[in-house]
Order: sequence, then structure tokens, then C-alpha cells
Amino acid sequence: MKQSNSSHADLYYFVWVFAMPVTSVLLMPAVQGTTVGYIMCFFSLPLALAWAGASRTRYVNFLIAAASVWIFFFLASQLADTAATYEPDFTKVLLIDDTDVSTFVLRKSLFTQTIYLVAVVLYASYVYVFYKPSWRQWLLASAAIFAAYGIYEVIYFIVTGQPGDFISNRSFGAEFRNNDGTLADGSVTGSSFQWLDIHGFHIQRLKSLTGEPSMYALSMFPFWVYFNATSKKRLPVWIIGASLILSTSSTAFIGYVVYLLIRIKKIRFHPIKAMVGALILFVVAYLARDYIADLFQQMILDKIDGRNVSGVERSGFFRASMDMWAGGSLANQLFGIGFGYIRSTDLFSTLLVNTGVVGLIFVSMLILYPAFKLDWSAEGMALRQCCVTTWVMMMISVPEFSYLAPWTFVAIAYARLHAAKVAARQSSDTGSSVNDRRLTMRSRL
Repeated sequence: MKQSNSSHADLYYFVWVFAMPVTSVLLMPAVQGTTVGYIMCFFSLPLALAWAGASRTRYVNFLIAAASVWIFFFLASQLADTAATYEPDFTKVLLIDDTDVSTFVLRKSLFTQTIYLVAVVLYASYVYVFYKPSWRQWLLASAAIFAAYGIYEVIYFIVTGQPGDFISNRSFGAEFRNNDGTLADGSVTGSSFQWLDIHGFHIQRLKSLTGEPSMYALSMFPFWVYFNATSKKRLPVWIIGASLILSTSSTAFIGYVVYLLIRIKKIRFHPIKAMVGALILFVVAYLARDYIADLFQQMILDKIDGRNVSGVERSGFFRASMDMWAGGSLANQLFGIGFGYIRSTDLFSTLLVNTGVVGLIFVSMLILYPAFKLDWSAEGMALRQCCVTTWVMMMISVPEFSYLAPWTFVAIAYARLHAAKVAARQSSDTGSSVNDRRLTMRSRL
């Protein structure tokens, strides 16, 4: 019976793993959030309770802890709002629900965003409790297929000059630029369609079945980090890596920088290889200098200088969010004004306003804790890099907490820590048993 339950849990995740990264396809296009991945989150609750067996207590404790944290921040933030002697100016920040710029206490978005949070908690708890090393092959296949679809879109646009996404059916707001297929109400069909003009050559920014390139980078970069270190199958890893480059996302660029900084102490310096590699890079850079200059200008410099729309919006919303936090009461600064109220262009200022300093520290500790506790094996190092790069990318350039894919390896990291803890306890118990037997033998003698 135990084996049957385990098999059922594996089979459910086998389906889930291919649906989990997809965010631009809805089962009910009129209802946001009805992706297959999110729907499976809620169905997982009764199934996990039925299949968890000896791990049921750990699963329930996980959910109780998450609910307790939510209740704490809910009460703290709403009491702070009620006691506040000021009215915040919601017109200057990016709201989740911009149709209501007056409600301060118990905004509707607090509850709608909590639904997404519940989905993330249910997904992470399932992976934490049921994860097995055999799932790696499914995760790699899912990421490779997801990346391959994005590469297909890029190639299709180069050949035809038209977007090739024939699967997405989700509508997004008109804030997405460079899009195709704008509806009468200003929304955009499918996921955001964006391109770059690189020295006269138009190339679509890869985003696959996510909202936009930065979201794709956040979702897939941990997959590349993990499997680049642990997988013997290199082709899927190369496909994922190529897709991240084709996203031309500064989020992916940030991820690579953090990845290299963490890994640098493990890299051995070989003078001859370094010289040959530097020569090849120099030749390629010289031949493609105009294209590289255009790409670097649009990906990095324009955003830093605020010379493109994305850069202007990011810096503007960040400053507005920081001003709102600084202008709040001490209680609001500590515990926020309410989960799900605003959505800036980075998770740092979003959390700071919504959940305060305490919430920002809590989420940071939640993601980064495994990085301080994991072992230094190849897999442990890879999971450490996944946690740190995910945290940095979220805090700097992506405010989206509800994408399931980035939480996959954070949950796996916690599962690995739990397995190590259980192994250590069993080893200690075994040692104690041996010592007890020795003492018994000595007493008899």
C-alpha cells in the first residue's frame, strides 16, 4: 500500500512537472490564474494528505507554519493600517488592482494574491515531502521542452517576421511593449511579444510560454544551474542555456554574474586554456562588435541610464515604492501595508511596502537558508547557487513571487536538508545501539 501511494505521488508530479512552468495558457481564458499548474496545486492538497503516509505530519506542519505566518502578517499589517493617521497616495505606485486607489484597509487584492500564494505553498510543500532523485529526469525534460518551444518562436520570427506562439491564450495588460495582436481594450493576447533591433537585425526576445523574457529567465535559470552541474546529458542543458541567452534578459545576465561569483572559488585556472579562450573571445567580439555593442546598449546601458521605457518605469516605480514605505508609520514600515497591495518592478521594494522590513527579512531567510546549510557536493553546490541566484534575480528585477518554477529547487534544497538530517539521526541511533550492545556485553563479562 505504501509503495502504491508513492507511485501515485510520483505519477501526479510527472504530469505536474510539464504543466508547472507554463503561465500563458489558461483552462478558462476569462479567469486569470486557471493554468494547469495552479489548478494542480489545489488538487494536490487532498491527494498529498492521502498519499503522505508517515510524512503526513511533516506535510501538515508545513502548511500550518505557512498559514500562521500569513495570519501574523495579515493581523499586523491591517492593525497598522487601521491605526494609521495618514492616507497613502496609491496613484503613484503600481497597484495589483488599479481600479481602486482609495481603499487602505482590507483591499481586495490582499485576498486574490493570497490565492496565488496558497498555490505556491501547496506546490513547494508537495515537492518538499515527496521529492525523489528520480524526478530529475522529468525536470530536465520539462525544462528542455519548454526552452525548445521558445527557440522555435525565435526561429519562426526570423524566418517569417511574425510571432509563432500558437498555444498561449492568456491576456495581459497594455503595459507590454513591442507586442502584436493588441485587442480593442488595449490588452495583449498571449504572452508578451518583444523584440530587439540589433544593428538592423530584428530578433524576438525568447519568452516561451511565460509572461515575458525576464519571467522566463527567472523560471529557467535555476534549471540550467542545477543540471549544468549534475546532468550527464549535455544536449538538454545546452538547449536551456541557449534559450536563456536568446531571452536577452538583464535578469538572466544578473543570474550569470551571481552564478560565476559563487562558483569562482571552485574554478581552477589553466593559463594555456585561458589564453586560447581569451583569443577566441577577442576574435568573435571583434567580428561581431557592432552587434554586441547594440545588444549591450539595449540590455544593460539603456536600463541603467533610464533611456528606454523599461528602465524609466523600473526606476520610477522603485522610487515611488520606497517613498511610500518611508512615508508610512513605524508599524507599516515594520509589517507592511498589506500582502498583495502593490506590485513594483522588483521584489525588494514590493515586499518592503507590502510586508515591511520583517517580511522582507523573512522571505530572504526562507530562500537563502539552504545556501548556508547545504553540503559541498556537486548537487549541494548547485542547489546553493539556485537559491542565491533566484533570490538575487527576484529582488533586483522580477517582482513575481507566484511563478512555480523558481520555487522548485528551493523546495528540493529543503528536501535535501531534511534527508541529511534524517540520515544523521539514523546514524546516531545506530551508533548508540552499537554502544549499548557493547556495554551489555561488558556487563555480562
